[in-house]
Amino acid sequence: MPEIKPEHLLLIVGFVLPGAISMFVYGLKVPQMEFALKDRIIEAICFSLVNYVLVWVPARLYVAPSILQATSFAAWLVQVIEFLVAPVFWPFLLLGILHKAERRGWIGVRAKTAWDYLFDRQSDVGCWIQVELNDGRTVGGVYGTRSFASSWPDPGHLYLEELWTVDPFGVFGHKVVGEPGILLRPGDYKLLRVFAGGR
Repeated sequence: MPEIKPEHLLLIVGFVLPGAISMFVYGLKVPQMEFALKDRIIEAICFSLVNYVLVWVPARLYVAPSILQATSFAAWLVQVIEFLVAPVFWPFLLLGILHKAERRGWIGVRAKTAWDYLFDRQSDVGCWIQVELNDGRTVGGVYGTRSFASSWPDPGHLYLEELWTVDPFGVFGHKVVGEPGILLRPGDYKLLRVFAGGR
């Protein structure tokens, strides 16, 4: 087994850790399939190189060399910002840029399914939903800020925060008192009807 030297660990910290942090934070914001870092090591290195160009190089150019070479709190703080703080910030910046580009039509829709597209846009404004169950019954409710819809890669699970009666003509009646809402799995229903608008 080859000997692991301190310089090898420094290479891992410098060229893998920042990218791995960015990928982890991005995964918290954007649903994605689970992965092992070893399967996406090249991607982690690429993100680390971007971090290197955007943070490490300017820090070496604009921060006094005496500060960086000294074993002081300032030198330690610069290192923490370079390798831990900045990589957390980049996914938020990237998602903000992509969101604006999508809104302006510069890039295609990033949602992987129509389900994700719909519920991502309804999370703030809310909507009314009628669900046709497999047994033929129809239930309805409010999808609001306390509701939840699972996303890719496992869409179809739905929690409506309020349950409402629906008459045979498809008209909402009244809120079911004492009900916290309704939880639906993909196999429970065959059709969703979405009515735009909040209350």
